Amino acid sequence: MSSPPNGEPSGEVDPIDDDRIVEAIRAAPKPVVNTTYLAGEFDVTPGELVPRLESLVEAGRLESHEVVGEGYLWWLSLEEELGE
Repeated sequence: MSSPPNGEPSGEVDPIDDDRIVEAIRAAPKPVVNTTYLAGEFDVTPGELVPRLESLVEAGRLESHEVVGEGYLWWLSLEEELGE
């Protein structure tokens, strides 16, 4: 989700909150997903979603791995899986 052209916050509620991202990964057909898969789930570009995914890694909710030349893979952290 991008900001309005003037750079001011839009005041809109972010339709892609962290819990929705986590639940999309939990509900995916495989336990590991790529950025393109998740972007398709939320109808955004992969580039728009990556900062959110990285923040979830920093928060300990997701894990990731870069596949050189291909992109990133994302999965739930063990703590998130166990509900800790």
